[in-house]
Amino acid sequence: MGKIMKITVTIEDESGEILVEQSSERAVPYIEEIEQQGFRSAFHDLEVAVLELRQEAGDSALSEYLEQMSKKKPKRQPAQGGPS
Repeated sequence: MGKIMKITVTIEDESGEILVEQSSERAVPYIEEIEQQGFRSAFHDLEVAVLELRQEAGDSALSEYLEQMSKKKPKRQPAQGGPS
């Protein structure tokens, strides 16, 4: 029986308020699987899981963050100075 690896990406504002939090998880080999598969094969499975999790969590967080930002309307600053 494997273990679960979970990677969480959090985007916070300056005050520490969480704007986005996305997690991904995968089963990873544990001692029994490492002994059965052999170290190289089990390490490969672990390495692939880490890379996929990081990519998935990062992409999801970035996508959600950009979606939130696109919904916010920027405040327009009045033009500085007048016609010369």
